[in-house]
Amino acid sequence: MPTMKHLKIVFLDWSGTISGSKFWGHLDDSKHPHYEIYSKTQKYLFEEHRHLLDPWMRGLVTSENILNKIAEDTEISFDVLLEEFVNSCKKMKYSTDRFIRLITQIRHLGLRVVIATDNMDSFPRWTVPALGLEKIFDDILDSYTLKVLKRDFDAQGTSLFFSDYLHSVDVSPRDCLLIDDSEDKENKIQNYGIEYRRIEPIVGLEPELISIINYEK
Repeated sequence: MPTMKHLKIVFLDWSGTISGSKFWGHLDDSKHPHYEIYSKTQKYLFEEHRHLLDPWMRGLVTSENILNKIAEDTEISFDVLLEEFVNSCKKMKYSTDRFIRLITQIRHLGLRVVIATDNMDSFPRWTVPALGLEKIFDDILDSYTLKVLKRDFDAQGTSLFFSDYLHSVDVSPRDCLLIDDSEDKENKIQNYGIEYRRIEPIVGLEPELISIINYEK
């Protein structure tokens, strides 16, 4: 349970926290006719060319730019690559079947629940509208739109990702909680004032949400 007494905003990471779904993840079946796309893209993007991810998440390139490069280097059809990519973005799954009900309960307690994700243009373009996330959450913050990542801070330790939003809703960082599965930004965010709860990927979210509900009751 958060240590602060006046929790106002719960920020939730997307990948590895709210959802464990992967790009082209619906093709992760050796019997699928396009299984090769899944295996090749995962290796290409997340093993051999990870340097492409940062500018993509910072809004410097589009999904089409990245998929064009993958198509050129792997000789996979761009049209098929894009079609299956969009399909996977639209079909992402929540980490728990109780997710929407738990989020609704937390919002009914008077807390804002906001997605805070380092993500690509695919998120606002396809995932958000397909899943109706703008109706489930109070707000959605993504790095592609903001052009900064959650780990980005200025010389004074102010968050370039969160500060404008918190100012717009007149909430102090110390009245906020971020639930995230990553440790690469934990210290900076806690120094900024936001309570940081690092969880086990996927399985750790539901217990945290339940603990918030029980505490606020």
